[in-house]
Amino acid sequence: MTPNVLSRSLRKGGHGKGRMVLFSLVAIFATLLSACGGDNTSNSGSKTTTLNVLASPNGNFKASNFNPFIDPSNGAMYGAQGMIYETLIYMNRYDGGVTDMLASDHKLADDASSVTFTIRNGVKWNDGQAFSADDVIFTLNLLKQYPALDQQGLWTNIIKDVTNPDSNTIKVDFKSPNSIALWNFSQLYIVPKHTWSSVSDPATYTNDKPVGTGPYTLKSFGPQAYTLQKNTSYWQSGLPKIDQLRYLATSDNTAAQLKISKGEIDWAGVGWDPKYDASFTQVDPQHYHHWFPGNNTVMLYLNLTRAPFNDLKVRQAISLAINRDDIHAKAALYADPANPTAVLPSHKAFLSSDYQNAKFSPDAAQAESLLKEAGYTKGSDGIYQKNGKKISFQMIVPSGWADWEATLAVISDNLKAIGIDAKPNSLATPDVYTAALNKGDYDAAISWTDKGPSPYFTFVDLLRSDKTWGNGKVIAGGSTNWEHWQDSATDKLLNQYLASADPNAQKQAIQGIEKIMVDQLPVIPLDYNVGWFEYTTKTAVGWPDQNNPYAYGSPFDAPDNENIVLHLSPANS
Repeated sequence: MTPNVLSRSLRKGGHGKGRMVLFSLVAIFATLLSACGGDNTSNSGSKTTTLNVLASPNGNFKASNFNPFIDPSNGAMYGAQGMIYETLIYMNRYDGGVTDMLASDHKLADDASSVTFTIRNGVKWNDGQAFSADDVIFTLNLLKQYPALDQQGLWTNIIKDVTNPDSNTIKVDFKSPNSIALWNFSQLYIVPKHTWSSVSDPATYTNDKPVGTGPYTLKSFGPQAYTLQKNTSYWQSGLPKIDQLRYLATSDNTAAQLKISKGEIDWAGVGWDPKYDASFTQVDPQHYHHWFPGNNTVMLYLNLTRAPFNDLKVRQAISLAINRDDIHAKAALYADPANPTAVLPSHKAFLSSDYQNAKFSPDAAQAESLLKEAGYTKGSDGIYQKNGKKISFQMIVPSGWADWEATLAVISDNLKAIGIDAKPNSLATPDVYTAALNKGDYDAAISWTDKGPSPYFTFVDLLRSDKTWGNGKVIAGGSTNWEHWQDSATDKLLNQYLASADPNAQKQAIQGIEKIMVDQLPVIPLDYNVGWFEYTTKTAVGWPDQNNPYAYGSPFDAPDNENIVLHLSPANS
């Protein structure tokens, strides 16, 4: 099964692509679960609303680590980001909307050369001390002093200078115009100067007594569960309405799905097996739900430096042969077939009118006609060849990623039917697979694209010329343009989007790239990698869903997790 969490720090490249992380999720002790019910009664007799949240990759919580600069996949606890520590702004990855948080206002310059934040008054840290612009300046300087903390590459890629025009204002000048900088700042967690200034090594600091501005504080910690409780002095009056979040340790995906299907977990984001639907959404459709929206596009990557993939007609033939409905039915039940542009359904406002209703339709006859136009003839074995060389290649995927292995099996059958020999090859580990992609040491592969609040984030690492391997070049964090697409027109459109804060200019740039995707097929879109999200309404209501898609729903995404919990109310209120 493909990963249920794609951690930004482990995605490939500096903006979010890298190693896939597959959370193995463990059976939770029944006694622990029975003690973790939704509504508990306090000693005073009042109801305490507690959400049970599934969250651990390793079977237990090895250390009370609430450092917001350490990714949870590297040992920090879920909830540190978002629930305890907050950002200046929140940018909704689903629709691109921006909400002011610790900043009461923000202004991106018309020429995208800087951003100015007005720091919110009246906010307190959960130890009672006042939050101020000094904390923001301190946090930014901390990232500059300790580059390992700067997961968003703010100082590497964006910030030229930071000034403090007055006690409540911070102005950040950029190295070059950057219209997407707000996305990077929306991932910057602010820490208190009065506690962190004495930390000797912030990159390894476990921060077991976290002091944040967020809606929750740490109540208790144990190896199988930890609990966050409502911050009673939270700056958003009346919020949160959920009293406690109890995060539960897990380590086996099958056992986790079983517990979810029984309603013993209120909030999860794990790869889902449809066999559990019968005991989940169908048994109690009033309370048990899941919503799996597409959150990035799965591609068939072809190594464009190798024949026959450097021939557009061959790429077109391969795409025409693939039956994406078969993939949906046989391999990836929850993954809807992609638009030919690769633009996500949530970003459909960016789609050109030419592609609003576009979809892939398999056409084996046309695929074979294109191969013949490209100079290929079918051999006695049914495989097309040219100059004695057959169209024969391997398609790589990590072993055990069952849905993608099944996807490649469908593609292999589709291609064999038109005279192409394409063999699935399951590699031993995700690391071996990623290394092959990063070096261009492969023929074809199935993989994802980046997530973000607009199609730019899908396209930039995927298509930008300077983000690929080759010529002895070493790219920090690994290459991202795995297929080795080199096209000045594409780069110009990406630069146009980056350099302009004008929504019309940005949309024009995206639509230019859509045409390149459709006409030139640098990669072949397959379907939408889903955002796993399971939840119950027994304890809380107000969750995002297909009718109210205010956020992607996984508790593993931050600071989206905070946005979700601030929308929730107790089910019995």
